[in-house]
Amino acid sequence: MTETNPLIAMTGYLLAIATAALVLRTVPGFSRQLEHGGESRFASIDGLRGYLAFGVFVHHSVITWIFLRTGVIDFPPSNFYSQLGQGSVALFFMITGFLFWDRLLTHGRQHDWLAFAVSRLFRLYPLYLPLMLAVFVCVFYLQDWELKDSGIQLIGQALAWLTFDRPDVNQYHPTGMLISNVTWTLEYEVFFYLALPLAAMVFIYRGGWMQTVLCLIGICTLYQVLGWEHSLKKHFLASFLGGIAAAYWIRRPQWVAWSLTPQAGIIALLALAIAFTVFNRAFNLGALLLLSLFFVIVASGNTLFGALRATEHSLAGGNQLQHVFAARFRTLDSGAATAAVVASRRPASLGLPAVAGRVQLPADHHQQPDLPVHRKARYQCRQKNPALVAPEQEGWGRTGEDGSTKLSNPLSSPAPGSVFLEP
Repeated sequence: MTETNPLIAMTGYLLAIATAALVLRTVPGFSRQLEHGGESRFASIDGLRGYLAFGVFVHHSVITWIFLRTGVIDFPPSNFYSQLGQGSVALFFMITGFLFWDRLLTHGRQHDWLAFAVSRLFRLYPLYLPLMLAVFVCVFYLQDWELKDSGIQLIGQALAWLTFDRPDVNQYHPTGMLISNVTWTLEYEVFFYLALPLAAMVFIYRGGWMQTVLCLIGICTLYQVLGWEHSLKKHFLASFLGGIAAAYWIRRPQWVAWSLTPQAGIIALLALAIAFTVFNRAFNLGALLLLSLFFVIVASGNTLFGALRATEHSLAGGNQLQHVFAARFRTLDSGAATAAVVASRRPASLGLPAVAGRVQLPADHHQQPDLPVHRKARYQCRQKNPALVAPEQEGWGRTGEDGSTKLSNPLSSPAPGSVFLEP
C-alpha cells in the first residue's frame, strides 16, 4: 500500500524541517524568541520533541487517509506508521517522567510543591477549557439546542469533564468522539502529577517504614480512584519509568561519557529502528526497553550525529511552527472521527469540532516546563486518532471479523459488541 511507504514520512520530515528553517530565517520574531529561550539543559530533547510531534501528525494522517478510502479505522498495517504514533506517545511520557524526576533529584526537599501544583493547573486548563466549551456547544448545536438532561445532571457532566472524564453530555452519544476521546492521556498525566509527591517520599525523601507503607497505599488508592471510569493501564504507566531511569542515568558521569560516543549514537538509532519496525505496539516490554535505551542516550546529550542539534532551532524551535501548521490542517487529522459523528447530521457543523481539535492541540504540551523552547508539542501526540483513544468508551464502531473497527451509524444506539480500538 502506497500510504504505508516509509518514504512518505521521510519526505514529510524533510519538508517540515525545510519549512521551519525557512520561516525561522525569514521571520525575525521567531528566531529572537528561540535565541532568548535556547539555554535548555537538554537541547537534544528539544530537538527530539519536534520529530515526535510531527511523527504523530503523520501517523494520524495515514489513519485518516485509510479511513477515507476504506471506512475502517484501525492501526496502519505498517509497524513503522503505527509506531510513529504510539512510540512517540511513549517517548513523550518518558520526557515527562524524566523532567520532573530530574527536578526532584536536583531540588530534593527544597522542591516547591505549591508552585508545581499551580503550574500544572495553568498548563492544563487555559487551553482545555475552550476545548470543553466547544464540545458542549457542539452537542447542543447538534441537538437543536434542546435540553434533554436536568440542570443538575449537566452540572455533574461539566464537573466530570473538568476532571478529564468524558461522560455523554445531554444524552448525546458518544460525546467523547467529538474530540476522538483524545483527552484519555490526561488521565495518565494527572495520575503521574498526583503520585509524584508520594513517590518522592518513598524513593527520594525516604522516611521511616510507616511513611513508605502509607505512601505506597496512597499511590495504589490514587490508581484505583483515577481509574474508576477508565482503567489506567500499567503498561502505559510503565513508559514513565523510562524517563525516571534516564534521570538517574545522567547522574553517572561514566555512563554519560559513553552515551556521547558515536557508538552510543549508533546503538540508539538501532534500538529505535528495531522498536519501530519489529513491534506494532509501543506499550509492551520489548518495545519499551528499546525506546528507553534510545531515550537515555538522547537525554545524556547525544544529538544522533547532529540530527537533533539541527532541529534544535528548526524542528525543536519549530515545535511552535509545526503545531501552528498542524493546527491549521487539523481538519484532515480530525476528519475520521469528527466527520463521522457530525457530518451525518449536518455538514455545516463540521467547523466547530474542527475548531475544538485546534484548541486541544496546544493544550497537550503541558508536561515540559523545564524546556524553554516548548510551546505546543505535547498532545498533538494522540490527537484525533482512535488508534490512541481509550478503549473503554463504547458504541461508536463495530468490530469486524478481521478485528478492525468499522463505523456504524454514530448517531444510533450502540450495537452489541461495539468497541473501541485498544491503544
